[in-house]
Amino acid sequence: MNKKLFGGLMLLAALLAVTFFMWPARPQPPLKRKGNVQMGFYDLMAQRKEIYDSSMQTVGNTILTTITSPDDNRFVLKGKFSRLGLDDGKIFFSYTPIYSSTTRAGLMIDGLVDLLMHVDIWMEPLQLQNQPIVVGQSGMIFLYPLQK
Repeated sequence: MNKKLFGGLMLLAALLAVTFFMWPARPQPPLKRKGNVQMGFYDLMAQRKEIYDSSMQTVGNTILTTITSPDDNRFVLKGKFSRLGLDDGKIFFSYTPIYSSTTRAGLMIDGLVDLLMHVDIWMEPLQLQNQPIVVGQSGMIFLYPLQK
């Protein structure tokens, strides 16, 4: 599997894992929640890495994301995840970019943004022995004890 695609899928899974704990599976009035996570892309063959800080917050029925780079203060990527619905326990989302200040071409995160713009993504919240977990379509499993 392409290392950039794998890194992108891992980033996507991490973002959506945080998103699930910000947004409950059962329809309720939207709660204002915020979350932060640091994520990275790693290309072992090219010995490259990209580290990003992501902050998310719910606004109405969407989750706004802002991704910045601690290594390049000019980099800002803003987007929103719109909840499409719930099907068989899975929550589906679509992604819409809002703003990008990308100053360099060929960043590994560009592949993730392209993927997000063309595919609806699902995640499934579960609970195992009172521990919330999130399973994503990429097969990733996350434990995420977010304080409410």
